[in-house]
Amino acid sequence: MRFPHASHSFSHSPRARRGADLYGAIGFALALTALAALCAPATAQKKTAPAAPPPALVETIGKVGLNLSFPASFEGVARRSSEPLEDDELGQWNARFGEKRVFIDLEAWDNFARAEPSRITARVHDYVRSEEYDGPNFQFVEHRLVPGRFGYAPYGSLLWGSMVERGTTMDIASVWYFAGVTDKSAYLLMVQVEPVVSAAEQAQVLEFLTKGVSYSGSERDAKWTREETQQRWDEDSALSDKARKDFKLIRTAHYLVMTNSSGGDKFAKQMELNYAQIQKTYPFPEVPGRRLMPVFLFQDPGEYHAFCVKQFNWSLEEARKSKGVASGDFYATWYEAPQDPVHIHEATHQIFRNRLELRGAGSWYQEGVAEYIETKPNERGEIARRVKNGEHTPLREFMRLESLLMSSEDDKSGDSAAGLHYKQAALLIELLRESKPYKDKFLDWLHAMGHTPDNDLEAIERVFQRVYGLSIEQLDQELVKYCQKR
Repeated sequence: MRFPHASHSFSHSPRARRGADLYGAIGFALALTALAALCAPATAQKKTAPAAPPPALVETIGKVGLNLSFPASFEGVARRSSEPLEDDELGQWNARFGEKRVFIDLEAWDNFARAEPSRITARVHDYVRSEEYDGPNFQFVEHRLVPGRFGYAPYGSLLWGSMVERGTTMDIASVWYFAGVTDKSAYLLMVQVEPVVSAAEQAQVLEFLTKGVSYSGSERDAKWTREETQQRWDEDSALSDKARKDFKLIRTAHYLVMTNSSGGDKFAKQMELNYAQIQKTYPFPEVPGRRLMPVFLFQDPGEYHAFCVKQFNWSLEEARKSKGVASGDFYATWYEAPQDPVHIHEATHQIFRNRLELRGAGSWYQEGVAEYIETKPNERGEIARRVKNGEHTPLREFMRLESLLMSSEDDKSGDSAAGLHYKQAALLIELLRESKPYKDKFLDWLHAMGHTPDNDLEAIERVFQRVYGLSIEQLDQELVKYCQKR
């Protein structure tokens, strides 16, 4: 992944110098044209219709089946270089946007063919926050999915924000990342405008990305084909030949239930009820064309345990401790009791990954949102009592834990430390979602926090400071006060 320009010092960039030369040549040519018009012989005055705006420049990118229609407001659009592009470079353009400069790059991401477009923008987001990244700072404002014919998946993924000068809080450029996938490749379209745009200019760039990008090619079946589901069941289920033949496919509004259990229909119905409850608790929009989420529903625990051993390289003993697991795009369990709370807990994990696309912050956040929706307020009473008495794990230490399940020993009283930590995480979500001082900003916090790197306390604290004006220690004090009144 390349970032076209790392700072506002464009005079030191070879690409910028080529752009400046280009714009200088265009300006000189326009000046000559104007001079020739002034020196031309006078003619009788005629009323003429206003000149039509220049037609938009259209570039066709065959590898990914895209047409890019650059808006007329992008003046002097031209390829940045005549040098051969690298294998993953599909195009590079410069333009002017009023007094601002525009840099546009289009890359191929072949390894993401047939993936979800949001995986590409998530990769961008995560990369610029990783330790290996040493480029410009970015402050992302929004991520959203845009329905439309943008690829094999009928929607694109848009991430935008600003580039920030290192060591300051000064925005020096506006940036957009727009991703789509095809059946054989994927693409990332990057637009950078320097200096930052106004609200009106921002709307024009968004119009380019959402209306000026069009795809011609095959589209996927969002409900999965029978062949796709049969192949996945056969390859992933770890069942005997006989058990695989009992395969039954159930499609609901949001799930693809693959099962060999006679209780599949009842379970699928309950999953839709769980989906509705999760969506009500943590709202997210429905985007047409999103793939149904796979569910492996096995007939008995032995089949489920064999699946876990195959999928995750767990020991059989580890697998037997699990009743259900969400990983990647799927949820797996066996049929026993459709209303078992474990199903809505794991469905929350699946939805946070595949609909809300909030994968960050760490175990305290991910388990907190799932445990909150799984449990009732009275089930969080014991941990609330401990918090009130200052007997809980301090939040700064708590948010460092890589796994609430595996990172601590049981309490001296005999209570499960993991169980207490899960309830503490749920109690924190309860505070932020339900208490009067914080609930109005809960969704802002939820999305901002879900995009922070796991266990990165500086990033985590920045979110709390920005949304609520609280340090982690102050939040800890607020949690204690809340439990004293609860």
